[in-house]
Amino acid sequence: MKPLFTQNNNNNILTEKKKKKKKRKCSECGKKLGIISYTCKCGKVFCSKHLNPHTHKCTFDYKNEKRIELEKNNPKLGHKFEKIQ
Repeated sequence: MKPLFTQNNNNNILTEKKKKKKKRKCSECGKKLGIISYTCKCGKVFCSKHLNPHTHKCTFDYKNEKRIELEKNNPKLGHKFEKIQ
């Protein structure tokens, strides 16, 4: 257990500083986020205004993700995706 107070060489009593948690802020506008915050698939945290991928210039490839998911769930259609593209 850590002591609540520490003494330095001058015998002055110093209180320990509490470590503050870093406030979460929107990656796009810098707004402080309270209880509600949204994490995008690109890994950044946003407010409700910048949640949508087109509002914060998201770098995540949603199209490729859905294509891989379709190929995984429908193995018979896998070779047809190459023809469509």
